[in-house]
Amino acid sequence: MNNSKKLSSEAILLNPISNNIFNDLIYETEEQKKSIHDTDFIIVDDYGCIKDDNGQNIKVTKYTLKNEQKVVIEIINYGATVVSCWVPNALGVLEDVLLGFDSIEGRVTDYITNGHLENDKGEIYELNKNRNGHHFNGGEKGFDKVMWDGFVSDDELVLTYSSKDGEEGYPGTFQARITFRLTCKNELVVDYVGMTSKSTPVNMASNMFFNLAGQNTGESELMHHSIMVNAEEYMVIKEPERRPVGLIKNVHRTCLDLRVPRLLKKAFPIVPGYGYNHTFKLFKGKERKAFNLAVSLVHKKSGRMLDIYTDMPCIYINTAQDFPNYGTSLFKEEVMKVTNIEAPLAKFDKYENEQDSVMSDEYKFESDVELIEEENNLEYEMKTLSQINHIQEIKPIKGKSNTIYSKHSGVCIRPQLFPDAVTHKNFKSIILKPSNMYSQQVIYKFGVIVSTD
Repeated sequence: MNNSKKLSSEAILLNPISNNIFNDLIYETEEQKKSIHDTDFIIVDDYGCIKDDNGQNIKVTKYTLKNEQKVVIEIINYGATVVSCWVPNALGVLEDVLLGFDSIEGRVTDYITNGHLENDKGEIYELNKNRNGHHFNGGEKGFDKVMWDGFVSDDELVLTYSSKDGEEGYPGTFQARITFRLTCKNELVVDYVGMTSKSTPVNMASNMFFNLAGQNTGESELMHHSIMVNAEEYMVIKEPERRPVGLIKNVHRTCLDLRVPRLLKKAFPIVPGYGYNHTFKLFKGKERKAFNLAVSLVHKKSGRMLDIYTDMPCIYINTAQDFPNYGTSLFKEEVMKVTNIEAPLAKFDKYENEQDSVMSDEYKFESDVELIEEENNLEYEMKTLSQINHIQEIKPIKGKSNTIYSKHSGVCIRPQLFPDAVTHKNFKSIILKPSNMYSQQVIYKFGVIVSTD
């Protein structure tokens, strides 16, 4: 999350798109048409400059992908970052639905506990420890903070980066390639490919925070989203750093059971902390590299919907829990302690009658025999405070067009491999060997629904 915020503040200083110039983007001038490379649907433009480690200005390039439905996706080569997604609502009105906190993370998304890596030959590598003694999202300078080389090939944008042996502590020279393609079906297809000279962990992913009502509509409209996650299990995490503890538990009859669509304003009151910040293991049927629907996000009011397909085994969902609680919150604040193991066992009332669901009378906790000894006797406390009706004395996060991004402003949906798999041997390995190729794909499919109201 810290990486995303830092990137946003830098990217916004470059050349943010605004509503005033959006029509010029859609109906490009003859001069702009001359900048098109090999296709009528990818425009290449300058996007200002950013300073490197030596204080020198480096030119940033923006690639604008369009299709016949006038969908516009903007990507810059700094961090291979998707900076905007302009998609139509049910009436055909275009809106940017992507918050300014999207980035390609480092070689490994999520945690590597203690930043400690031992390869198959017994060699020890100490990675950059950038979060409380642990390695997080690729280190201090992950793939979201480097310049990628880009070129247009037919209808595809190809971005490449070569990570040197030892960069952020990782063994091996890693050659990464990300390909973006916008189809006529409003699908943003993202392919990740990589090769390494030495065995190294790899878990590339893209952090994109969506609000289908518009990136500037905040918590009030996010609550009108419904979400479905095709997952039967989730990763148990340890507070406060939210590291996986190596356990995978079933979502059945818990507040993390999102196998049927859940309206967020109905789901949040029974989720500890009022929001999702969890990694799920996707349902794949048999143990194979299946490619199927992972998440469906719908904003009925606008008619926009987003389906995400992937062959990755996990999905991370974060409803902007780490954004500052700036301004008036729609929910009461809750303080909850279950020692330091997070246990989301608050239950939905009934699958078939979610509209009548209310906050559970109590959260129940059942200790897990697989937990380490000191966590067997878990204490539980919950305290409800009065509703927040004041603006806190904190520094706001300013996004696109000076929009203030506060808690619950959007939802991050990040397909990925198993988190902290280097530490937990029961998770499927993320070690890439020189003899193999890293290959993953994600499809973001935008669409509209017809409202029944």
